[in-house]
Amino acid sequence: MVATVTSYSTDDLTQLLGTELSSTPELIDAVRRGLPYSVFERVRDTLGVSAQMLTGLIGVPVRTLNKRKHEGRFSSEESDNLLRVVRVVSKTFDFFDEPQAARAWLAAPERAFDDDTPLSLLDTETGAQEIFRLLGQLEHGVLP
Repeated sequence: MVATVTSYSTDDLTQLLGTELSSTPELIDAVRRGLPYSVFERVRDTLGVSAQMLTGLIGVPVRTLNKRKHEGRFSSEESDNLLRVVRVVSKTFDFFDEPQAARAWLAAPERAFDDDTPLSLLDTETGAQEIFRLLGQLEHGVLP
């Protein structure tokens, strides 16, 4: 497995997580404990997508989502998947500056992804890494 380091806006990440986690160990600990259900709601609202779409990206059946809502917290594996989406959303919003532009880019077919939308790739870590790679290229003026 290849480890990659991805930077993202701390402000956007903090806003989506609903808390300031000042270090990677704190973030890992939060994932291990399970992210609060409120993170799911903030991400859903930020993206302007349905709960059903977001549950598909993080691999949580709707029935399980209802259980997590009642419990108030996701499992560590579900939290890791949710954090993957949070990291990409944070990076995308940081890159585009304007929330509407970020949402539009995530939802639009992208030639670099064989006309899949960036949002549709968020169900896997590999897809998330490809989005980070493309955003990094665009930041440096390298067109795909």
